[in-house]
Amino acid sequence: MVVKINAPTPHCSTSLQYNERKVEEGKAAVVCSQGLDNPEKPLETFERYERGSRRCEKMSFHMSINPSVTDGMSQEQIVSFAREMMEGLGYGNQPFIIYRHNDIGREHYHIVSVRVDKDGRKIPDHQEHRRCQELMKELAPKYGFTIGKGEKKEKKDKGPKDERVDYPRFDPEKGDYMKQIEALVELAMKYHFTTGEQYKMLMKQFGVVVEEQMIRRKPMLVYYGVDPKTGRKCTAPIPEKDLNVPAMEEIRKHIEDCKKEKRDKEKQRVANLARIALKNGTSELHTRRILRKKNIGIVFSRTKEGKIFGVTFIDHQTRCVFKSSELKGITAGQFEEARMTKWPPEDREWKVWEEPRQKTAAEEAAESLVAAMAAERSRRHEDEEIMRRGRHR
Repeated sequence: MVVKINAPTPHCSTSLQYNERKVEEGKAAVVCSQGLDNPEKPLETFERYERGSRRCEKMSFHMSINPSVTDGMSQEQIVSFAREMMEGLGYGNQPFIIYRHNDIGREHYHIVSVRVDKDGRKIPDHQEHRRCQELMKELAPKYGFTIGKGEKKEKKDKGPKDERVDYPRFDPEKGDYMKQIEALVELAMKYHFTTGEQYKMLMKQFGVVVEEQMIRRKPMLVYYGVDPKTGRKCTAPIPEKDLNVPAMEEIRKHIEDCKKEKRDKEKQRVANLARIALKNGTSELHTRRILRKKNIGIVFSRTKEGKIFGVTFIDHQTRCVFKSSELKGITAGQFEEARMTKWPPEDREWKVWEEPRQKTAAEEAAESLVAAMAAERSRRHEDEEIMRRGRHR
């Protein structure tokens, strides 16, 4: 998104005549107006205000709004954003008109107004450009756009760096499995999530599988590290009691606390970016990459046949996890429709789903024993390290 306030000129007539000519040519359209005596002849209102001016020499106000394709803002959102910008700059009560242009290969908008009020007093414009930038930063989370410097920056950003994600993952090559998992759980508890399933999805993005198991007749969370190359578990099961992590009850309390928070701005950001992914994604992988560039992970819930019936978004930038049902205008059905109509045939194929085999009591006992042995080895290693440090002092 780029917003530019042009240098003021003595009259509004030049900007209006230019825009009206574009309307006649079919390259522009009026999308909104305010306070005009006759919306079809906006110049009459502006000239009336200009005639009442006392000292102001340069009376025209002209602002252009250039949303990026990746901002995914609808026309209604652009108009709402423009109104908030005008209000913040002190022109909220002024007459103005908004044009939509498509004469340069992409849609952009022009706002034309006048810098004197109905009593002939000049609207204060001290440090107007700085205030414009501050307003954009304030409104960016609400409307989900990225503040940029034009097409050159957008083209520059289309490199491999966009694939980078800004969150850690479990790495089996680093060792210290228990410490890694403890650190990742600590990070997860800083996120906003409202169900236990969302917590598991978040941890899986961090490369850790979380399962609920009965250990000594008590329900308990068990953690496994995942090999990023194969996507399979690569560690023995480690029960929560052997880790310095919140117990199941503490996680439930965190969930209840999160349910009391609204997080409207964060939801709006994810909803806007989800609309971009739906509109521009040509495959499941491409859709994931579009969101990944904005540090958003996406998890699909599927039936046995592969039909998408649920979508969860994990926003690592704002540290929030949302179901599609929590986002305005976003449904799982939209992604299923994209899967069936836009995405290639291979995205519609799905492996036969198999019910996981119930573990026997002997297998559960063996897993618990292996986890206990792994925990003991880790503790022993830590004790030896402490003793070695003591000798060197």
